[in-house]
Amino acid sequence: MAQIEVKQISKAYQDKVIFKDFSLSIHKGEMVAIIGESGRGKTTLLNCLGQLDDVDTGEIVIEGERVTKRNRKKYFREVFGFLFQNFALVDNETVYQNLSFISKDKERITEYLAMFGLGEASLYKKVYQLSGGEQQRVSLIRVLLKEPKILFADEPTASLDEKNSLFVMDTLKELRDEGVTIIVVTHDKALLPHFDRVIDLGGY
Repeated sequence: MAQIEVKQISKAYQDKVIFKDFSLSIHKGEMVAIIGESGRGKTTLLNCLGQLDDVDTGEIVIEGERVTKRNRKKYFREVFGFLFQNFALVDNETVYQNLSFISKDKERITEYLAMFGLGEASLYKKVYQLSGGEQQRVSLIRVLLKEPKILFADEPTASLDEKNSLFVMDTLKELRDEGVTIIVVTHDKALLPHFDRVIDLGGY
C-alpha cells in the first residue's frame, strides 16, 4: 500500500483551475520531485499534500487514513516536516531559539551544528546574521530534530549556490535512505538525477 494516496483531487482559485481529478501514489521512502512551468500548480499541490491548503474535491489518504480538518493536527505534530525556500526561521531570534521550538536538547542541537559545519558559536547568533546557506542548514537541522515520516520541500535550493545546493540534496538523500518520504518542488533540472521519480505537471 502506498504511504500517500491522492484520489482525484481538484483545486481552483476563482475561475482558474489549478488541477482537476488529479491522482497520485507515493510510497514510503520515495524521493519525488514535482516540476512544471510557473503557474502549473507545483506549490499548490505540495501545500495540499502537506495540508497547508485545502482541496476542493477528492481526498488525500496518508498511511491508510483519510486526512481531514479534524485530524490534520496529528499529521503536523507526528508525521510532517517542512523545508521552505525562505527557510521559515524567525530572523530576530537566535539559532537556538529557533531550534528549541522542536527540541530543548542543547547537546543534540550542538552535535548537529558541528555536523553541518556551523559550530557551537553559531548557537546564539541571530538568524539574520547568517548567510543564506547557513540559514538553510539550520532549517535542515530543524527537520532532523523533528524526525518526520514525510518531508515536504518547496524550492529548498532556489536561493543557494551550487555547493550549498548539493549539501541540501545529499542531506535529503540521507533522510530518504533512513525511510523518510520526501516530496520536493523544484525548477532546477540539474537536480533531477537525485530523485527516484519526477512528476511533471506540465504533462498533466
